[in-house]
Amino acid sequence: MATYVPAPAGYPVYLPPAYRLYSTGAVGLATFFGGPLAGSFLIASNYRKLGEGGKSMLAILLGAAATATIIWLALNSPKGPYVASAIFLVATILIAKAAQGTAVEAHVARGGQLASNGAAFGIGIATLVLVFLAVFAYFFFGQMKRSVTIGTKDQVFYSGTATKADATALGNALKSDGYFQDRGVTVLLDKEATGITISFVVENGAWNQTGTLSGFEEIAREVAPSVGGLPVRLQLDNSNETVEKTSSVSEVTFNGKDVVFYMGNATQAQAQALGQQLQTLGVFTGQEANVFLTKHDDGTTLAFVVGDGTWNDANVVSSFESIVRNVAHSVGGLPIDMRLVNTQLVVEKDEVLR
Repeated sequence: MATYVPAPAGYPVYLPPAYRLYSTGAVGLATFFGGPLAGSFLIASNYRKLGEGGKSMLAILLGAAATATIIWLALNSPKGPYVASAIFLVATILIAKAAQGTAVEAHVARGGQLASNGAAFGIGIATLVLVFLAVFAYFFFGQMKRSVTIGTKDQVFYSGTATKADATALGNALKSDGYFQDRGVTVLLDKEATGITISFVVENGAWNQTGTLSGFEEIAREVAPSVGGLPVRLQLDNSNETVEKTSSVSEVTFNGKDVVFYMGNATQAQAQALGQQLQTLGVFTGQEANVFLTKHDDGTTLAFVVGDGTWNDANVVSSFESIVRNVAHSVGGLPIDMRLVNTQLVVEKDEVLR
């Protein structure tokens, strides 16, 4: 049986440290589950116990900055946060090892104990929950109710990464377009990594009226440059701001000038195929020609912007009928509602080709 032998008189007695330090592995564990902020909490804890309080605050600030970067990427890039999280995980482990590895080893050599990995895991999960709640609170309480007023009554509510400047620009564009007339109209603007959404709050049942969706698609197309350009997702909401109808407005450019605008259920592939056919037929020649492809539940529409009076020339109308029949296969086939519109996009000729 071992017997404790006291130190001889006059010799100092060295007791093991009473505090526990987190190992590099524990820092990595917390970072893996709770992000760089969690890892920085453990590094900061070690610094405080080692008597280096100034460095502990720097560690937390760096962890917070790295976490903010990941959140920003999550809002703006689908894959960005995953790559950044992996990079920050490795970086945090390397920093912990380089900055505190020797001190932790010396601590253990003097008989000091390490904090448990269970504690590190708990801190990681707790940090993850706190960050999630903070982000949720920021967007729910801070972002969802942000708005600008155009005139005295019309409002644009904005959310996501949309800014007050974005909302103001959209509101002014809607006013110039004639949609905002100080009647208490509400529009919602949302910007996310997945794209831009403009929602119009309309009278109940308006979304089922013929031509309503097409009209709002045109408004969205005209104001899109104020919020970053096409593509734009369009929503028609009821008075409770519940989505009743959705659409999309986008474009494909040919020769740098000719454009196929496609809306509703029309796809980019169909717009691309249509534009290529129009190039082959000599309609698209780089002269800034505009064609509108719309696909709704009630069918497909092709609208051509033409010069004044063209719609009254039987030969020209016949030529466009021939063009529509030739390109029909690229957009799903006949029947197609062919429209000739003037430069203000007012329909001057409308016929269904079967």
